[in-house]
Amino acid sequence: METIGSRIKQARASRGLTQKQVADHFGIQRVSVTQWESDTTTPDVERIPALASILNVSTDWLLEAKGAPPAADPKERTRGFRPSIVPGKDLVKPEKSLPLYAAARGGDGHVIVTFEAIEYLKMPTILEGVRGGYGLLITGESMEPAYRPGDMALINPNLPPQRDTDVVLYHAAPGETGEAEAIIKRLDGLNDREWTLEQYKPAKTFKEYRAEWPICHRVVGKYNSR
Repeated sequence: METIGSRIKQARASRGLTQKQVADHFGIQRVSVTQWESDTTTPDVERIPALASILNVSTDWLLEAKGAPPAADPKERTRGFRPSIVPGKDLVKPEKSLPLYAAARGGDGHVIVTFEAIEYLKMPTILEGVRGGYGLLITGESMEPAYRPGDMALINPNLPPQRDTDVVLYHAAPGETGEAEAIIKRLDGLNDREWTLEQYKPAKTFKEYRAEWPICHRVVGKYNSR
């Protein structure tokens, strides 16, 4: 049992539980448990105590294979799945976990993003489990009617650039604090040297050098201000 995934699988089988039963306990999709067991992903740290509890193993064994492995319990197989009482903090992510950043107008249709969260919001489904996901308040009118001032763009910084998507481009990688200059546009095309971008108001298509704007974050959704 060299990996946490293999230990989860062994303990689950010893308890006579299906992947779906484990998934239902956490309110997640069965494929998430499949990914745990194949070591494609790992459970969130806050879920480990609850996972160890329903698998009837210690957290030390689950995380580091310390101690005795689980033994098959025939009574558990005949009795079926019996949910454990788990503290809510082990089951529910904090409601306010999406950082929301503000942007102010800069020159040339650019914006200045301040990376000090003005608010933390409930994590939207589309950004669940996304490392570094954030919200950005839109300023300016260049992307109307797709985005109006006060709308909030939902940003996944980990997706690769893709044509016909909305993007935020940065001169430099944004940090946890400080400011960064950015442009928010439609990505019509790209090559090794340039981005081809589109805005709606006034309508125009233009190019920017990738060397000057090397950081591309994808917009994956939005919240309307009205």
